[in-house]
Amino acid sequence: MGARIGNYELEESLFTSGPSTFFRARNVILGSPVAVRRLAIDPARADEVRATFFREMRHAAALQHPAVYRPIDVLDAEGFLWSVHDARRGTPTEDRVRDGGPMPLAEASKLGGEIADCLAYLHARGFVHGRVSPRWTLADEHGAQLVSFTKSADLAAGLWPLRAAVAAWSPFTAPEELAGARPTPAGDLYSLAATIVYWLTGAWPRGGATPEEAMARAREGAPATDLRALRPDLPHVLATALENALAVDPARRHGSVASLGQLLAEAHRRLAAEVPSGFESGVFLVPTGATEPVQILARHGSGAFGVVFRARSRTGGAYAVKALKPEHRHDQDARERFLREAQALQGLDHPNVVHIRAVGEENGTPYAVMEFVAGPDLATLLLREGALRPQRALALAGGIARGLEAIHQEGIVHRDLKPHNILVAPGDRPVIADFGVARALSATRMTMTGRFVGTPAYMAPEQFENDAPTFSVDLYALGAILHEMLAGAAPFAGRDAISTIRAIREQAPPRLPSDVPPAVQAVVDRLLRKDPAERYPDATTVAHVLEAVALRIADAPSPAGERGPGEPDGATATSAL
Repeated sequence: MGARIGNYELEESLFTSGPSTFFRARNVILGSPVAVRRLAIDPARADEVRATFFREMRHAAALQHPAVYRPIDVLDAEGFLWSVHDARRGTPTEDRVRDGGPMPLAEASKLGGEIADCLAYLHARGFVHGRVSPRWTLADEHGAQLVSFTKSADLAAGLWPLRAAVAAWSPFTAPEELAGARPTPAGDLYSLAATIVYWLTGAWPRGGATPEEAMARAREGAPATDLRALRPDLPHVLATALENALAVDPARRHGSVASLGQLLAEAHRRLAAEVPSGFESGVFLVPTGATEPVQILARHGSGAFGVVFRARSRTGGAYAVKALKPEHRHDQDARERFLREAQALQGLDHPNVVHIRAVGEENGTPYAVMEFVAGPDLATLLLREGALRPQRALALAGGIARGLEAIHQEGIVHRDLKPHNILVAPGDRPVIADFGVARALSATRMTMTGRFVGTPAYMAPEQFENDAPTFSVDLYALGAILHEMLAGAAPFAGRDAISTIRAIREQAPPRLPSDVPPAVQAVVDRLLRKDPAERYPDATTVAHVLEAVALRIADAPSPAGERGPGEPDGATATSAL
């Protein structure tokens, strides 16, 4: 960029948030890198803006905590206000989640623990931040930092009530503050929990399609996002703490930011222990037969047996590396399950099935290198958008059926098909992943004494009888997923596993919303039949039926004023189904 402000040469813009723009810069005297914030001044209230800015800078400069984005210099020049900070180049976590999807639990726990420690530092000194949100939390390879101490500075100066611009209400603001109450440490606890929910799910803490709707839902005391359903990897004690922190009534928010921070730190330590030796960030792996090594970038997520890392090749290709968890390394049954997934998929190249590129072993830990799918899983997509229009739901289900067709032709039954195991690549391309409990029909049975294998809400009735699985169990799961895409909820979702299993065995599935065409209802009904012999004969047939129904719906006339162009009415014919 080349522009110079005082002793600082601006190099490039990092990001913009409201009236503030952040730059990478250099101290021309010392030669050291710095970060510079430029604040635009509203001419109509220039004196007030300057007073607020310098009050915030003095307040932040007095705080001695590594997670505080502290100024080291300030300037009033060229019609702007400028603050200079150390060279950390964090980006707003709001942007990271919006662009890259929900965070891995390990990363969210680490960043949340650091922000909780910073808030505890503020509270111990009688300050309240009041603006905790993904927008005002920066993150880089060194960790998290809190920015925007305007509200804290004004409160510390005894200013009340606050101006609307200083209050800066958002979907992460505590309900009592949205109602006009003075900010308190309990409000910071709520905002921190709400921010962590956003990191983990990509959704606002109480739902909503717009920020305005999300704030309205918070004022009304709407139910909080079902975090346990969307993040089954979340430890029970941490899930409970986050739910308590999101209570509408501040008197019912048990604990403090310090206690929540301890739980987050413990969760991060446990998750860090999931990283096998030889899979630390920065390490290069050379799988058998690979043409080039891949470098581990960061932990991405985990399942029952494996932990997944983001990785890249020397030429810049994006990959995922799945390794067996350390606690299972000497478990022969777990090793066989892990290797079965990799070997079953290594020779399969299909757009709707995750592609295994190579298999290797490092320090006694087997791993697989696979394509990295840049998109959310279907569970996250449904959380963000709710029930999908029939045309889109059918297109996604058709892609899943084609993926099942490919794996069934290899003699593999997935056995745990669910929204969490379906990634949605750009262009709405569904990709079936996580074959950790898949089983070849020709393989010797591998049982788990006293336990069933799979996720109850998407399991066919016969799976609870410990019978040998058939391809039909995957078709039933596809029916449950299609029902959820159309209705916003799985067909059988009891209070617990036992009630869910009883409902799957004994109850008829609930009807879909009235605007779902009968032809679509007919497909779902047949996929969810209790008797596997009454379902479709194979995934190929299901794919053909879904594609045919999608074409009929696309051609069906739309009642005036009810649906947009191309959307079906409820009178689609059901013949040939």
